[in-house]
Amino acid sequence: METEIDRSSLIHRLNRIQGQIEAIKKMIMDEEKRDCMNTLRLLKAANNAMKKFGEAYVNMHINECITDNTSVKSVEKDIKEVISSVFNF
Repeated sequence: METEIDRSSLIHRLNRIQGQIEAIKKMIMDEEKRDCMNTLRLLKAANNAMKKFGEAYVNMHINECITDNTSVKSVEKDIKEVISSVFNF
């Protein structure tokens, strides 16, 4: 049950990010109503939302995937992969 809530929350975050990106795209395309500062604010919000999504996803991944492993070696390997992936964003 908790996994479904987590997944639903992640999908909600992605939908919001997608909406922000669509708004940025519209602002760039509409030369008459272009508001550069507002576009920059929305870009910053989308960037921050993406970072929060990444954090939530990594947290879910650790809870679901890594803690299900029984081998200590396997857990260590998975944690190293997660850390490497996160810092390569």
